[in-house]
Amino acid sequence: VLIGALYTRIPYYMALGLELRYDNVNVEEYNVKYNPTAVSMYKTTSRSEIEASDIIISYGSKYRVINAESLWTTTGENKDFYSYNGEYKIASAIASLTAINLPKAYFVTDHGTSYYNPELPDSEMSIENAAFADLLTDLGMEIKLIKISEADRVPEDCAMLIINLPTEDFMPNDEEYNNLSYVNDLEKIDRYLVDGSGTLIVNKSYEHTLTNFENFLKDWGIAFSNSYVIDTENAIGDGDGRELVAEYDDDEQSYGYNFYSSFVGLASAPKMVFADTGYLYCAFGDGDTRREPGYKNVTRKYATFIGSFETATANTGEGVVESEAGYKALAAISARTNLNQYSGENTYSFIFATASKEFYSNEILGNYSYANYDLTRDVFINISRTDRYVSTDLGGLSQNSISFGGKKLVDTALYTDTRTVYDAERNATVYKGFSKANNTFYTVLVLAPAGAALVLGAVMFIKRKFL
Repeated sequence: VLIGALYTRIPYYMALGLELRYDNVNVEEYNVKYNPTAVSMYKTTSRSEIEASDIIISYGSKYRVINAESLWTTTGENKDFYSYNGEYKIASAIASLTAINLPKAYFVTDHGTSYYNPELPDSEMSIENAAFADLLTDLGMEIKLIKISEADRVPEDCAMLIINLPTEDFMPNDEEYNNLSYVNDLEKIDRYLVDGSGTLIVNKSYEHTLTNFENFLKDWGIAFSNSYVIDTENAIGDGDGRELVAEYDDDEQSYGYNFYSSFVGLASAPKMVFADTGYLYCAFGDGDTRREPGYKNVTRKYATFIGSFETATANTGEGVVESEAGYKALAAISARTNLNQYSGENTYSFIFATASKEFYSNEILGNYSYANYDLTRDVFINISRTDRYVSTDLGGLSQNSISFGGKKLVDTALYTDTRTVYDAERNATVYKGFSKANNTFYTVLVLAPAGAALVLGAVMFIKRKFL
């Protein structure tokens, strides 16, 4: 069964390679059809049962569950597999499970936000955010909660602060005006971003006008519309144009290009979908960059990550067309660059913003036939600095948007046949495939630490030989 299908055969061979290379890794096969209780202790945030194609990577009492299909990028109605990304996903999971200190992703729980509660995974809200939680754990993050109005500050161990679909504005406490030590919620967030390499994830619906919060984001260059976007010519679903498909920008200088450059120009490229979404625009007015007041060497820069086709229109809540058809930014990023005048090094903080009520939903983010999961994950990797927390290097460097200060992404190309690829950046010839000691394959093997337990599927266990 494992070797009969391509999408399970390649991960299975990778697991066998781990077993051959490391004495403390063992491979066992289980048939979950006849013995489902063998893996009943493993549950994921978005699934109530373990499937035969699941991959379970465990280390002691910790584990990650990844479906074999999610290791591939798929396209078309038949979800044909065409690009393999499993070596990086598995390597990330191994690294996160064995990290000395896991990076923390904090969901803000007040101001009417939507979040995942790791203490109540079966709650209605947690179930609605299960795919979002899976994405964060896939990155090796530990999910935490913060009620920002009651916290003195954003915790120092916060690698990513998430404000998802707030419905209540960030109002200061009028009773605290005479308290010189009082810090309002937006100032806490601003200090988090300014004091270090902070990362803020914002998703705000066009349905809610949050004046204070939106003005705060405008200071970072990000402005939200109060209209929803329709594109009947480039959409999925029932034809109302509310589930629109984004267009991949072919401008090599754009921020998003290095993430989805492999999709540009492909007729069968996987789609990035924005359902029930507003749009964003640069709040700086004149240009996309602004020097931060009071700081000589600090700048803030706005960039669109991905946008609509030219056929999209913006509409008010009453269905009235607000603007003519044209390009609309659907996701954007703001980067703060702080140049140390003594060392010459830059430090960065980021805000990644979307305006779709469904962007992090199970139906969109959890649909692996779309590109949403992979591209969002890559953006998070690029801006969250999760690699500061793990004790292993997640592989070699590859081209990415380093001008924004992001971490370079791992080269994830892998071929079932053997071929030679010239890597201009390293000025070296790289072998890719399974029949030679290739660079991509050893990305996983090198990362497999002593004592790690990898379970491939409910069909196959890889666990420690020595407990």
